[in-house]
Amino acid sequence: PHHTHTHTPSCCSLCIAVLETELFSSRQPDTRIKATFADPTGTHVLICIKTSNNYELQYIHSSWQKARTLGKLKGVAVTAVGWQKQLDSSSSSNGRSSNANDAEELLQVTTGDIILGSEGGALHTTCQDSRSKREGASSLLLDFKDKRKAICSVEQEVLPDGRRVAMLATPNAVYITVGGPGLQAVFSKFTNPSMWEPLFEVESPSMHSQLQLIRGSSLQSLPSRFAWLVGGVLLHGHLLLADMADDVSVSEGAEYVADMRQLALAGAQGSPEDEPHLMVCSEYHYLVLYADRLVAVNQVSGKVVGEVNWGPGVHASGIVGTPLGLLQSSSSGGTQLWSGEALHEVSLSNEGKDMWRIYLEHQDYNNALKLAAGSSQRDTVYQCMGADAAAAGDYKAAGANFGRIVGGKPAFEEIALMLVESGDPEALQTFLSTKLQVLGPNDKAQATMVAAWLTELLLDQINRDLLASAGQQTAAYTQHVAQLRSFLSEYASTLNWKTTTALLESYGRLEELESFAAAVGRQEELLEYLMRNPTDGVQRALGVLRKPSIGPELIYRFAPELLAAATAETVDFFIAAGARLDPRRLMPALVRFGEPDTLDSKRDQIMRYVGFAMDQLHCDDSAVANLGVALLSLESSEGRLLDFLARVRNPLGKPLFDVKYALRLAKERNRRHACVKLLCELGLYEDAVALALAVDLELAKAVANGPEDDDSLRRKLWLSIAKHVVQGGDGAAAAEGPEQAGRIKMAVELLKEAGGLLKIEDILPFFPDFVTIDNFKGAITDSLTRYNKQIEELKGEMDEATEIAEAVRKDLKLLQSRTAVISTRETCVACNRSILDPPPNTLKLPNGGAVPPFYLFPTGQAFHVLCAAAEVIRYGGDMRASKVRSLLQKLSKLEPAEAGCKASGVGSLNGGADQSVAVLAAKLEEEVGCEDPWNGELLARMVDMAFVNASVDAVEIDSWKL
Repeated sequence: PHHTHTHTPSCCSLCIAVLETELFSSRQPDTRIKATFADPTGTHVLICIKTSNNYELQYIHSSWQKARTLGKLKGVAVTAVGWQKQLDSSSSSNGRSSNANDAEELLQVTTGDIILGSEGGALHTTCQDSRSKREGASSLLLDFKDKRKAICSVEQEVLPDGRRVAMLATPNAVYITVGGPGLQAVFSKFTNPSMWEPLFEVESPSMHSQLQLIRGSSLQSLPSRFAWLVGGVLLHGHLLLADMADDVSVSEGAEYVADMRQLALAGAQGSPEDEPHLMVCSEYHYLVLYADRLVAVNQVSGKVVGEVNWGPGVHASGIVGTPLGLLQSSSSGGTQLWSGEALHEVSLSNEGKDMWRIYLEHQDYNNALKLAAGSSQRDTVYQCMGADAAAAGDYKAAGANFGRIVGGKPAFEEIALMLVESGDPEALQTFLSTKLQVLGPNDKAQATMVAAWLTELLLDQINRDLLASAGQQTAAYTQHVAQLRSFLSEYASTLNWKTTTALLESYGRLEELESFAAAVGRQEELLEYLMRNPTDGVQRALGVLRKPSIGPELIYRFAPELLAAATAETVDFFIAAGARLDPRRLMPALVRFGEPDTLDSKRDQIMRYVGFAMDQLHCDDSAVANLGVALLSLESSEGRLLDFLARVRNPLGKPLFDVKYALRLAKERNRRHACVKLLCELGLYEDAVALALAVDLELAKAVANGPEDDDSLRRKLWLSIAKHVVQGGDGAAAAEGPEQAGRIKMAVELLKEAGGLLKIEDILPFFPDFVTIDNFKGAITDSLTRYNKQIEELKGEMDEATEIAEAVRKDLKLLQSRTAVISTRETCVACNRSILDPPPNTLKLPNGGAVPPFYLFPTGQAFHVLCAAAEVIRYGGDMRASKVRSLLQKLSKLEPAEAGCKASGVGSLNGGADQSVAVLAAKLEEEVGCEDPWNGELLARMVDMAFVNASVDAVEIDSWKL
């Protein structure tokens, strides 16, 4: 019989068949197979052969037809092989390094560094490459030199950083070591094997000792559990490979084993024949093979959940032969039971049934939750977890677990009362917070109640922090404030607005109230609340409105209240907002400050924004400009008002404000300079001068010069000013004396300022009759001198006109006798034919008779008469075209030789009277030959004419449509 450790039955069968063929052919009757070992992929197989006096080791690859003897390992009775399942950065084969991407492919052609355990207690390493024709290197790693420490199992793993973990089992102990990166570095620390202390050790050794590492479905993943079968005892637990240090020794390895458990199996106290021989691990059970049965043991409870028996006197349905071993596929996880005659599939149906309850009974709550199916089972687990935590005094953990229960038992009120009585406020807070997370969309009422309660607890915690620190903001206070704000933001849609705002207001948490209002989109209600706060409500409201998330509509809504309470700060805010705000939309809030009862300080602030809107925002709204007029008209000085009236205009110079409205305000508020300016704007210069004379004479003079294009109006305005100056504004001339002399002097100066619009005779009627002429001697002299100069200028103009008329008469006489010589080869510019050839006559006009053959124009261009007539008919208008056709008709019926002959039988242009050929030709010349058709008035009229006639060229127009 032969003992086999393998994972892939097909590869094992192939290797056994190959070796048996070789052994039989060698004719050595004492040679037999002691053991076979296959790697997890089934690619590499090692076979230990027992000869008559020695041991040999054979290596065969799945692609070979013949095995290779490993001579360097001759005499080594191999009992266990630790295959390399992953490659590290230092692994190489034939000098070539490998990486994670091609690790699997490389392990298909090379074994990597494997560990060989022998029955003499020695550890060897070798690496075989199927691509090489030579045997790979081999070396000794460690030798216990004690057959009592025969190696029963060997496992090795490569950690992510390249270090190696090696575990091996002897008949009574398990050893572990960590190091690297190579295997020599792993075992080199044990210069004396006796230094290596076991990780676990039992008193009763067993040659059926077996160590197995349990991993996931991928060979590249690290194992997370281990199991050691020795005698009738099964030790198992978690293995924390990733946490191992580089220099961990066996004596220190216990810290990397967690949740260690021991199961006592049947046969623990019996003979070695009654001990279990082999073991494989399924997901939740251990399959243990005895000599006469296969037993399934639950990994958690240790109870036997299934058993299959065979042997003498036992009928085993489906079992062929005596089972010898167990195999487990590394890829599928399936288990096979094999005998000398057959291979049997071992299946566990519904393996995970009630595992959650078994974990729960053993207080393994994490695994119980993973396997719990449905909310009812999870509630049971959470209830046990909460009860255990409460019994241990950990009410915070109890609250967290009770809060995860979604069913109705235990009742919410019962749990809450228990946590309140516990005296730990954080326990109740944890319970409510957890409960809020698990409540579904159908539990809105309960969620709102829980959220409100939790809000109050958080606020109370913040208050207790302040009381404990005498009002100082400690780290705990900052943490709890951040927790409250996060909670309000996360559960904004769950919290009730009125309840939450009332709580926050009662605790004075205005900043949290603002953030909560922003989260639920209730900024308007927040602003209403803040505006009711007389202390700092306005400043806080402005702070809320400054946030980018706040729309302009809320600003327009609260602008009146803000301006009334804090005018300067609100105007600063409006200016900072810039183009985001529409000045016209702010008018309802701004216009009230244009009334006379407004404080000067507030009016100045409003005017500051109006100026910003006009100058920086380039606002052209008349309402805003009118407000500026209203504000400035209330100032004691008119300087800023006059500047505003002159500045606030559109690009065309038109005022943006309502001039009549501004004039009414100026009159009501006695702003006479502004009234004068506005009257001029309306074109009422006479009224403007009249008002200006009552204010300032210089102002009246400036107004009189206003209408630059109307000298008559300017003269009239200056006369009004002169009358006012002479008569003093009371309509009566001054008596003789210094006063009259002063007015006369002013009147004379006024004549000069009028720029020639007034003369001395214009103002003399305003003086009394008894005024002596000596007072006006200078003015009269100046007037006479000016008249003489004008007369001389008129004489010069008359002489120049006479000369021009004489030159025109001479030119007309010369034109009548003007002649031109034309060549017979001259062509018509319209039809490009010789002027002596017949024209094309496209319009079918009357031809022949006394119709002239062509016209030669002063421009130098020659036209057939019919070609020139066609141009006139096309573009000269219907009346002119009709007259030209009539003249051509009459001339075509007359003979050119009939000079002086009468045209009879044809209607004439003059009431039917007969006309001679010369007269008709002259009239045709007036209509057609008066100017060059291509260089005269006719061409100028064609500028506005369309290129395409819609009525004639409809087809052409349609062809251009898209």
